[in-house]
Amino acid sequence: MFVDADNTLWDTDGVFADAQLKLLNAVEDATGLLGPEADRLSFVRAFDQEIAKQHHQGLRYPPRLLIDALVFGLHGAPVSQAVRQAWRQGEQSGLDRALVARVEKEFFEAIGKQPALLDGVETGLRMLSFAGVPVIILTEGSRKRVVRSLEFHQLAGFVDRVFEAPKNRRMFGRIKALSAADQMTFVVGDQLTRDIQPANDAGLETIFVPGRFQPLWEFETGIRPSFQAPSFDAAAAHILRLIAPQQAGIAAAKRP
Repeated sequence: MFVDADNTLWDTDGVFADAQLKLLNAVEDATGLLGPEADRLSFVRAFDQEIAKQHHQGLRYPPRLLIDALVFGLHGAPVSQAVRQAWRQGEQSGLDRALVARVEKEFFEAIGKQPALLDGVETGLRMLSFAGVPVIILTEGSRKRVVRSLEFHQLAGFVDRVFEAPKNRRMFGRIKALSAADQMTFVVGDQLTRDIQPANDAGLETIFVPGRFQPLWEFETGIRPSFQAPSFDAAAAHILRLIAPQQAGIAAAKRP
């Protein structure tokens, strides 16, 4: 099986949430303006989502765009207008660019912290390992970062390989082509557009494990996985149910 890492195995979103709230605090301190007292994360993420929708790197856009957009937003500009201003004239936000660079650096340091393991992950990996199911992590992020997280959580022994590659139909098509004709190949992930759709298109079995954070555009896609599981261990249990007949046949064939 092929599995996503961020927000499927560990809570990367929680790390980003903390970093974004710290970024908002820094912008408030720098401007003397205050955002809402309640639901502050939703306030930040309204700008975050609007930027990500328009940027070619999606959610990996440069944090300085969010810093400038929040400045314009705290001055009263609607979200879409604040984002346009940050994009076209960020240097006119009024913040010293050295300060923007410092806040951006602090943001990168904050998101570099190790994320907490999600519920059911260790149990699910142990189930798959005991059943002899190979687990391969496919990430579009840094392979080194994923390996560090596996080692931090003492999970490296349950994962066979870690690949850094784009998640697109071509990549999953290569995986399909390399699989035996009678072999079920699963893809487990938390994003419909990045994990599930390209694997669906390649004809693989897909399992959607929704993370706590879903980009707004995910709800508008209409993408359907082969199966939806509430947690990673539930996804593992589903895989083991599906491959049980195949494993029983292999075991029977080996009997003298």
